[in-house]
Formats: sequence, C-alpha cells, structure tokens
Amino acid sequence: MAPKEHIVTSAGELVRKFSHYSDAALAKPVVVTKNGRPRNILLSVPEYERLKMRDQQAFRAVDTPERFLADIEALAGRKR
Repeated sequence: MAPKEHIVTSAGELVRKFSHYSDAALAKPVVVTKNGRPRNILLSVPEYERLKMRDQQAFRAVDTPERFLADIEALAGRKR
C-alpha cells in the first residue's frame, strides 16, 4: 500500500494540535477541512517556495512583455 500523499484534519483539530500538524507539514501537506470539505492546506516553507518557483506567467501574444520579445525572435530565427 502506498503512503498517503497528504494528511487530513479538521480546522478544530488543527487549532487544538497545531504544533503536531505544523511538524507534520514538514513531511507532507496537511489538508484542513471545515464542515467536512477541504478548505486550506498547510505546507512547509521549502515546499511553498518550490511551488512558487514553478509558477508560470501566462499572457496573450499581443500582450507579450518586451523583455521576452528578443528571446522569442531569436528562437523563431533558428533553422531546424
């Protein structure tokens, strides 16, 4: 059986045992529920930073920032 990818707890339980769940979040995300529904996720700082590094900015072609245009033009000019 594969280990769980996350831990689930209620908001009330999180408040009562915050130190425990704070430590647990160092190993895997803690899903916090309210009224039985997932509401928040408690993550370690390194995991949060890793996810932020993966963020990608999306925009329409017509709105392409100037800082990207030279790179795009260089790539388009390469012969295959």
